[in-house]
Amino acid sequence: MKILLPVLLLFTPYLAQAEIGLGVFGSISQKPYKATDPQYTVFPNITYQSERFYLRFPEIGYHLLPRPSFQSLAIGLTYDSSGLDPKDSSDTNIRRLDEREDSIMAFASYRLESITAKLVQDISGEHDGYYTQLSAGYPVFIRSWRIIPSISYRHIGSKMSNYLFGVSQSESDKTSGAIETYHTNTTSFVRYGVIGIYPIMKNANVMIGINHTRFDDEIFSSPIIEDNQTTSLISSFMLSF
Repeated sequence: MKILLPVLLLFTPYLAQAEIGLGVFGSISQKPYKATDPQYTVFPNITYQSERFYLRFPEIGYHLLPRPSFQSLAIGLTYDSSGLDPKDSSDTNIRRLDEREDSIMAFASYRLESITAKLVQDISGEHDGYYTQLSAGYPVFIRSWRIIPSISYRHIGSKMSNYLFGVSQSESDKTSGAIETYHTNTTSFVRYGVIGIYPIMKNANVMIGINHTRFDDEIFSSPIIEDNQTTSLISSFMLSF
């Protein structure tokens, strides 16, 4: 988060030219790592949308095609928070490992109707890895509620996979061999989710949602992984201007 804020400031001159949303976002999310409790996060949320630029955490981007359209081609930056802070684990040996820092990644995405394909590459130097993702989501209106079920598949390259789930020799040495060295190849996961958006006033809405992620069984080979399934709960309150 601290890395992304200076990047967001570059776009502040445009904030007076388009739709702006201000609010608060909160989440409770699990990690697949051993002996880690769910992580609680609350932070101010700013959204911005013009014909070209947009800001929607964790992304800031630029539409190469004008909006609105049945298709979209965009480039930008995204904040990836899938890392590990060893201090979050109650396992003594896990706490001796190196931190898997969050990273800033550049992306290119193409959307056709409700289907989006995305290529994402690390540019922060944390792991120099990449992932590709294919996702789909379609809104369903039930009275005043806008319900959006979604599904996505993510393929994570070997560099990023090894950064997240591998164990180096130096890390193993820190645990006196209690955690063995491990090198992983590519990994993947499928994520299912649904969010509901409800307008409580003309310019204010609340959002609640849930995501369930299932990694492939390959990550069970990693000595630092406890489960290949995680669940996240999210909520937000937004005022639009």
